[in-house]
Amino acid sequence: SSSRRATGPEEEERERSEGRRLWIEGWTSRRGSRTPGAVGRMVGRAALLALLLCALAGPADASYRFGTLAWRAVMGRPNTVDFELTTAWRRDFQWVYVKQVNASTRTLTESPIVGDVLRVTGLYDKNGFSDQSGTQAITGGTSEIMFYPGDNAKYYVDMTVTSFSASENWIMCTTVIRHTYATPYQGKAQDVYPPGFQYEAGSEGELAANQPFSHIPWKAYFMGCCRADLPTLPAAGGNANKPYRLETMVDLTDRDNSPSSRTMPIVTVPKWWPGDAGAAPTFYVVAKDQYMPSSDPPIRLSGGVTNYPLPEAEWEAPLMYSVATAEDLGLPSTTYAPYTGLMVDSMGMATVQAQQAGYYQVAVKVFSNGTKTIVDFMVRVVDNAPLGPPSNAPPMPVASGTGLLERVNGWVGFKVGVPAMVDLVVTDPQQDRLVLNYVFSGLRVAASTAAGGGGLVYSPMELSHQGLPPGALLYSTAEGAIVDIEVSYDNPFVSHRPQHDAAVSKQNREFVNAPGAQDLWNRGYRPVNITGSSGLNVNALADTLYKQAFNLNAGTGGASVYMWVLRATNQAAITELEVSTSASQERDLAGRGFVRVAKDLNMQSSSMKEIFLWYKKGSGPAIVDVSLVDVAVEGQCCAAGSPEMMSYDVSDVGMACGNCTGGFTLVPANLNFGASLNKIFMYVKHSPRGMVSKQLSWVPQMPGHYAICYSGQEADTPMRLSSTQRCIDMSIRDDPAPMFQMLGNLTTYMGKLLTFKVAFVDIRHDDEMVTIRQATDGLMLEGARFTGSPSHSVADVGMSGMQRETSVMVEWFPDAKYGGFSGHVCFVADDDGMGPYRHSDTSRGCVSVTVERCKWWVQTEDTLVQVAARFGTNWLQVWHFNPTILHPDNALPPGLIINTGHLYQAEPSDALSALAERFGTTITHIRANNWDMGGMPDSGLMVGQNMCVVPSSCATAVNVQRTVG
Repeated sequence: SSSRRATGPEEEERERSEGRRLWIEGWTSRRGSRTPGAVGRMVGRAALLALLLCALAGPADASYRFGTLAWRAVMGRPNTVDFELTTAWRRDFQWVYVKQVNASTRTLTESPIVGDVLRVTGLYDKNGFSDQSGTQAITGGTSEIMFYPGDNAKYYVDMTVTSFSASENWIMCTTVIRHTYATPYQGKAQDVYPPGFQYEAGSEGELAANQPFSHIPWKAYFMGCCRADLPTLPAAGGNANKPYRLETMVDLTDRDNSPSSRTMPIVTVPKWWPGDAGAAPTFYVVAKDQYMPSSDPPIRLSGGVTNYPLPEAEWEAPLMYSVATAEDLGLPSTTYAPYTGLMVDSMGMATVQAQQAGYYQVAVKVFSNGTKTIVDFMVRVVDNAPLGPPSNAPPMPVASGTGLLERVNGWVGFKVGVPAMVDLVVTDPQQDRLVLNYVFSGLRVAASTAAGGGGLVYSPMELSHQGLPPGALLYSTAEGAIVDIEVSYDNPFVSHRPQHDAAVSKQNREFVNAPGAQDLWNRGYRPVNITGSSGLNVNALADTLYKQAFNLNAGTGGASVYMWVLRATNQAAITELEVSTSASQERDLAGRGFVRVAKDLNMQSSSMKEIFLWYKKGSGPAIVDVSLVDVAVEGQCCAAGSPEMMSYDVSDVGMACGNCTGGFTLVPANLNFGASLNKIFMYVKHSPRGMVSKQLSWVPQMPGHYAICYSGQEADTPMRLSSTQRCIDMSIRDDPAPMFQMLGNLTTYMGKLLTFKVAFVDIRHDDEMVTIRQATDGLMLEGARFTGSPSHSVADVGMSGMQRETSVMVEWFPDAKYGGFSGHVCFVADDDGMGPYRHSDTSRGCVSVTVERCKWWVQTEDTLVQVAARFGTNWLQVWHFNPTILHPDNALPPGLIINTGHLYQAEPSDALSALAERFGTTITHIRANNWDMGGMPDSGLMVGQNMCVVPSSCATAVNVQRTVG
């Protein structure tokens, strides 16, 4: 995990004195700024700290918003577990920083961002600081809110911020704490007497030692104060300003992990209108066992009992959901009351029947025999006109997709969402600007906490910045969005015609015929055109491009420069465009995550300046159109003196229209800077305001369950309405080896072409390549070949994710020597394993092939003479073996099955030499007609073994006469 692992209080004691001094010094010397060394260990317990924070914070609600506690056994370390505490808090609280990201450019008063590490010390309610019981602790110093594993140990809680929402004012944080217990469970509960269980002992002591008894598990918990006290909290279900408590149970003889669960800190639902039960709003609480790779139920080990083997029928411990009670949280009923309007079904679907708008503090218990997990969060209920009687309430934003829970299978090393994309789309009927709030979590302790190394490229126009796991990007998408930009050069005839002023172009002809333009067109790129222009002929692109494409180098005496855009709906969209006119601007744009388009817009012009286009695929809205304006030709796009006309002191822009008709916004730069008095401006249009559309691009680095829960929230309205959370449950597994598709027994005849399909199934992913070959060890089909190219199809084989079939067709012609061939012929499949975090796997599959003895499949133009020659006999013998052939000179029809000898079953004492003498043939001839006897010794026959014998009629008659005489 990228979370900071907290240490015990004794280990922290040395840090606290210095931390107290640094922290107070940082506040008292220059309030809101930093003194040297004031970041790193800014923790303390002094009463002055509490008073300072209270004075600065002023009246406000308490900070706690969300919490869940899970654990997992550490393999190879007896009685050791990793606890993962995931919590959410008010973002604008005056936090104590242990570590601050980009500390040199931020102040201590700034709100936390992803990657910051915060110490949970005293948390205040509206009256001041509180300890874990809710009593005030100002006079005694800062209260300690700590994690307790249940065996008298305790740990400070240093939280790593993993995501945050500026619009909903929360941060989500994770802490991983490793703890070793003295014993796998706390102690003995009571003797148990399972029905039917008996044990015979030779002494009372032996009997007592083997008496079954149940366990008392360790009970780990995190507790503090206080829950939110928001003005809109209803009296029922609010639990305002009350202590919170998260607990779980640990019995390492029975379970190796607890369920892990997640929701967003605040889930928004519409108000429920009585009498319309079908319209009651729902959402899902996502929970998983940390080790089971799919939806299979977890497995118990001991059942929490010693000296009694758990019956197999009781091994399964499926996850069960229920509304948590005060007892489930370990709190007295006076400090927590479950909200009666909340219901949870067996699949984790929560239904809220709230008739009053406001915030509700609720908790769900996820129980799996032997352990449990609590998910403690807030539900915001809002008026919503479409779901109830007529009112003036505005409609909520709506998340697109089938249902509020989507399940996706994925594999380590392969991009998630192939073949179906993982899209996050929310629309707002009011067309207000939306921001995406989301929580991306690994439902496995220490697997991924969505912090650090994220890869989300932030946009200044987005309110919420959240972390993603390593390798993940959350791209903006839109219908017809611009996803790539290229630049090409041209030197059309008109630029060097007589009396034209483009002197440089007349002397330099390297860009004649618009090099690269045809390739760009063929790849789907299209030029940004002159407004209202026409004349481009695709079949004569090089000669007509100048008639329609906008020349970014117009009037400079340089090469013609064209801007090309590629559009797509399901690819990462460009969200920002910038222009650089100096080396310092290039450094700044590169540092901000922009990508430079390689070609200079001032190519061959009289200017010494280089001008480049830069783009970013960030987190803001997608760019869906680009417009270029030559001010000297077209004029400004707005009237002089209008509000849209503004002054820009950058890159020789001067007075320009900031916005144009149709929703276009100026990119502040003159694309002809330094080359001409003509000013060329670029305007961009973003996707509609009332929609946020993202696509997840993620290559998982390790297996496990992951969940991304998200909602779209209005950014600028007073109510800040949000869509109900939608969750995507992703089951990520290691890429399995290809799996052979079994075939039935294959039987053929000598002379008959055998054709069959060999197929292996593997993960259904376009990047997974499976190759099939014949095994070189064991039995082989000599001369067999694969026909055509491998084919791919979707196969339902009853295994989740194992759906892509790769198959090859095999042809094999068994000639006259293969009679009696029988055995398993094997094939090998390899998946390539190319790419980070992947591994190559090989699997094997075999098919049973049998070639009938003494049977030949007649070929085209076969005669008895030709058939007889193949089997070392004469045509009279073959005619004799086939009494249905009435005339030996008749043509044999292709496909006719004829006998080539007699089947003989070995008797006791038979030997090859004796049989050869009896039937007037040779051992060599017998072996030639029986493939499985090729290396058989003379005495190797088994009683009852079948063979094909081609006797000599004359020799057989002599042997018969000798026997009779």
